[in-house]
Amino acid sequence: MLQINKLTDYATIILSFLALRPEKKFSANGIAEKTSIAAPTVSKLLKLLSKYGLVISFRGTEGGYQLARSATQMTLADVITAIEGNMAITECCATYTCTLNSLCAVKDNWQFINKKIIAALASITIHDMIRPLAGHSIALRGIPIMVK
Repeated sequence: MLQINKLTDYATIILSFLALRPEKKFSANGIAEKTSIAAPTVSKLLKLLSKYGLVISFRGTEGGYQLARSATQMTLADVITAIEGNMAITECCATYTCTLNSLCAVKDNWQFINKKIIAALASITIHDMIRPLAGHSIALRGIPIMVK
């Protein structure tokens, strides 16, 4: 099963929350309270998101966290990479060192699929996540489809 992990899901929730009020700084505890995510988890995720340049932290009495750039410039691919590392649907997409690499008849197809998945995730921004995606058109093989 393809599934993002819970921390990535929570990171998306945190970034979406910050995107609703981009001018405001929120403490880790404030974010935890507003999102119902445990404070230690919020702190851990904010450190990772800060390390990857998705949020900025400010110290002091007026400190807190806010988005490092516009929510329209931050994609789901950015979030997944920050929390989980580089995306790879199969081992051959991650390392290219599979023992079957020279014999594999499907590796090129997996690599093609992996690029399409990354492109799809890179086409959806945090700004998109704060509004319903229903009615949002995406394209598969150049054919537009609507998400219902």
